Amino acid sequence: MNPALRQGSALLMVASLAGCTAPEPPVLAPAAAVSAPAPTGSDDAAQRPLGETPRAAGDSTTDADADAAAPAVVSVALDHAGDVLVGQRFSEVDAEGEWHSAGLSDGEPAGACEYYERGSLPEGVAMMVEDDHVQRFDLASIDGSTEAIAQPGPFGLRLGMSEAEALKRLPPGSTRAPHAYDPETGHYLTWQDPGSDLAIRLEIFDGMISTMYWGASGAVELKEGCA
Repeated sequence: MNPALRQGSALLMVASLAGCTAPEPPVLAPAAAVSAPAPTGSDDAAQRPLGETPRAAGDSTTDADADAAAPAVVSVALDHAGDVLVGQRFSEVDAEGEWHSAGLSDGEPAGACEYYERGSLPEGVAMMVEDDHVQRFDLASIDGSTEAIAQPGPFGLRLGMSEAEALKRLPPGSTRAPHAYDPETGHYLTWQDPGSDLAIRLEIFDGMISTMYWGASGAVELKEGCA
């Protein structure tokens, strides 16, 4: 066979195989522009599209080089999940799809804390709402089941990921504290955005991420969500 034809056939085979690669799970899409107030922060890793890092002066790295070096999953900033923003009123998104609540506020006065999932949130994400305002997002289902959640969280973090890998993805400055209920085997790993009132907390057990939540720093510090 002509060498040029042989080379062309090989390239076609490679392209066909590449098209069969299984896609990544859907990422948490960037928030759409809304009129609701939301925390504002500095132009740092918590507010930039995650996976994007600023280039130093004189850096000749091309976009293709940056894409090749970036994590496989580029997820969301700490102020939202899907189109829902921290600080946004739940009444503004209530009509966007069918919501499932945990029933924590049944019989409670207006302003009580409640957890919701589904609606316009990405699969596998629940959110905490207090006084009609979104306070934080949890990468967990309301019933506590996490086995089937493949959805990545901020910074491309995933449930079951090792703490060592998580520290590579988080910006510098994370703090570590013993877990409130099982300090012998678990601890919290928390990163506070220095330019805003946003934070992310990971619960680590046996060296792996078991739970993660992000949003307003005060809400992130709550050990039992609404409690």
